[in-house]
Amino acid sequence: MQFSIRMAIVAVATFSLNASCGLTALADDAIPVGGSKQVFIDRRFVAAGEGVELVANPADKLGLVTNEQGAPLTGFISRIDGDGNRVRMHLGHESIAVLESDDGLRFRNTGTAYHAGGFTTLLDDPRDPPRRYKLFGLRLSQPFNPETDGVYAQYSADGVHFTDAGRVFPYFTDNPTLVNWDERIGKYVIYTRAFDYSSENQRRIARIETDDPLKPWPYTTSDNQRLFPGLENIPVVLSADDEQDPHSDIYYNAQTMYPEAQDAYLMFLAPFRHFSPERQPFVKPRVPGQWEDFGFLEVQLAVSRDGIRWQRPTREPYFSTGLADEWDRWYAVMAPGYARRGNYLYQYYNSSGRLHDSAFLREEYEDSAPQTGGIGVVRQRLDGFVSLDADHHGGWFETPLLTFTGSKLRLNINTGGMGTAFVEIRDTDGRPIPGYSLADCEEIGGNFIDQAVHWRGSPDVSALAGQPVRLHVRLKRAKLFAFQFTSE
Repeated sequence: MQFSIRMAIVAVATFSLNASCGLTALADDAIPVGGSKQVFIDRRFVAAGEGVELVANPADKLGLVTNEQGAPLTGFISRIDGDGNRVRMHLGHESIAVLESDDGLRFRNTGTAYHAGGFTTLLDDPRDPPRRYKLFGLRLSQPFNPETDGVYAQYSADGVHFTDAGRVFPYFTDNPTLVNWDERIGKYVIYTRAFDYSSENQRRIARIETDDPLKPWPYTTSDNQRLFPGLENIPVVLSADDEQDPHSDIYYNAQTMYPEAQDAYLMFLAPFRHFSPERQPFVKPRVPGQWEDFGFLEVQLAVSRDGIRWQRPTREPYFSTGLADEWDRWYAVMAPGYARRGNYLYQYYNSSGRLHDSAFLREEYEDSAPQTGGIGVVRQRLDGFVSLDADHHGGWFETPLLTFTGSKLRLNINTGGMGTAFVEIRDTDGRPIPGYSLADCEEIGGNFIDQAVHWRGSPDVSALAGQPVRLHVRLKRAKLFAFQFTSE
């Protein structure tokens, strides 16, 4: 199943074939892709085209994950990572247990655990050996004490003996504080929650930059120090908009760094559609007669090139929640991070099997599922989040000017058995470079993660390295996920 962004790709850049000064400017503006992988999460590499569209691709659900005894796992997941052989799950809300799996489906407890407060999160930061393991957690008094409550940090060189770094943020975010190192800007970046106190749809995604996450994070003070950080305190980068249900906001962000490609940032949002006694009187509360913050949560995809400006390529779910008699009905929250296993990425989510705050959608569904709640795994193709697609009628697109290093052009592409692709390399005037025309290109057909393009038997493009060129690609019944120039 695919979800189309429903946008036509049109020419977005024009140039004069005869104006040498214009051509020089274009050459100077060529995108330096070097030898890095480039993914089609947006229109960066589509300068013109016809019959192609960007398509967001859902993940495949693989089912529940279990412990070594075969019992389903449950609980909040603060992070997923892996080393290529093992999947590592950080499981828990306050005390995090570290679990590992060889197949991504059955997990064993390693005996390692961390605790730093509510929504404890861990950053494994090998670039900072004396403080490699950084913990962050929330502390809250009743009532909220602005002098002592908020986000606290700890650090450790060995992951066993931790030192308190003190309070780093004087607000209760009611959300995991996801701290990552962003190599592109050379800073640590924190994604968390901010509130719009003037709106029913209060929850927003905020972003903070810092040189040292173990020191107080930058924020703007306000006269009214409240429990949650507001719009005036930290910069918001994503919130509900006019295309979202008017009674909804964004609950979690699950921001995930994607180092497999250049300038690719991902979020797996948990939009939250709020219920009310007036609109949904049929809901069965957990405590009879007591209405709480009830509603649906599902996972959707957002993408960015810089981690600041985000696009939502579809409003369809990244994967569907379960039917009314299944364990993951009505509620899904994605864990940040992924583990790569060969040509696939494994991602994990948790569900309560109930609405938010543990209500049942209707009384007749209270006992309809043999099991409610657990942890599930989904599988995505490497680089497969968004693709540039053409149907069986065919289409084409052309990149802006690029400069590259390396000797081969490789594609992550799926044409199946009935589709094809051809690549032409053009010069700054838009003319096919001799030896690299469509007529010279050997047909590309099949499903490949890493397929070299050949022209008359040779994949060698080293003679063009460093020169500004365009790729002109013809697709028919095909999905193009990524391209990369390599030396191998």
